[in-house]
Amino acid sequence: MTHFGLICPSSTGHLHTMLPLGQELKRRGHRVTLVGILDSQEKTLAAGLEFQVIGESDYPLGATKDLYTQLGKLSGLKALQYTIEQLVGAAELMLKEVPAAIKIAGIEALLIDQAFATGKTIAQYLDIPFVSIASALVLNQEITVPPLFTSWNYDPSWRGILRNSLGYALFAQIGKPVAKVIQSYRQQWSLPPINSPNDVYSQLAQISQQPAEFEFPRRDLPGYFHFTGPYHYSGTRQPTSFPYKLNTIFNLY
Repeated sequence: MTHFGLICPSSTGHLHTMLPLGQELKRRGHRVTLVGILDSQEKTLAAGLEFQVIGESDYPLGATKDLYTQLGKLSGLKALQYTIEQLVGAAELMLKEVPAAIKIAGIEALLIDQAFATGKTIAQYLDIPFVSIASALVLNQEITVPPLFTSWNYDPSWRGILRNSLGYALFAQIGKPVAKVIQSYRQQWSLPPINSPNDVYSQLAQISQQPAEFEFPRRDLPGYFHFTGPYHYSGTRQPTSFPYKLNTIFNLY
């Protein structure tokens, strides 16, 4: 039996990807603990998994909702600045508290959401194996693939490659504050610097819950990258009501 740790954002979409993986590992006889803020606790326990809290003072219950509510009131540059501030704060919290939480729980291996660029640094510092999980779009950068924050069409010509290069350069500039925090901790922990955005993902396995057919043509994904299709385990999810009587109205059209 191995004690696996799950690390992912507290938002529903990420939890509904990660928790089924934890449930399947538990079904196979392993112990599974999700490490996260209090907003992740209810769904984790409902899924029959263990929970190890971090950030109780900085991220009390309801912090995720408050974050999105505040972001919804902003736009343009102010929204971008607020998002960067939150990402920097989350990176600081992860690097400061997650290693101790993992040690307390006795976790031996990690499944880490690609959204957390801090994951590899934590795993290397603790010297434990980890697997990267793509809960949403694949985050691996590739010069022929448009950056994920754009609506650009796939264009492998030199024009498309130049356009993508400029997009990725902008993305790197926006992410510099988070990268600075990560590099600071890596230096403090005597770890080598990260030289490429794709270096933050696992070299054991990278797994995407998205079907390969939904992705742009990829040329540079490593051999240990796997498209598996969606993860779903509805047994412990809270039921969502639906006005089925509206079917009668829909059928009129």
